[in-house]
Amino acid sequence: MRFRIEDRSMEPTLKSGDYIIVNKLAYVFGKPSKGDVIVFKDPKEKNKFLVKRVSKIISNKYFVVGDNKRYSQDSRHFGPINKNLIVGKLLMHIRQ
Repeated sequence: MRFRIEDRSMEPTLKSGDYIIVNKLAYVFGKPSKGDVIVFKDPKEKNKFLVKRVSKIISNKYFVVGDNKRYSQDSRHFGPINKNLIVGKLLMHIRQ
């Protein structure tokens, strides 16, 4: 699955205009680990996708943050996310 980065929340790792390829099967039998970059459904807008890094795992919930915290809406704003919101893990990054 391919996504285009639309904001600055993951800079310098991912920049606006970059493309990413996501492995949707990465967590079928496993769980995200601390440090994984994941794509997930926005907890507030289910038709919107977000890209963040897993920073903590608390009771099978995932605290996710952007690398550029100044420009990131993340778990600091909406709380930890459930695994069922996760679409997949970053597999490949293509610079624009």
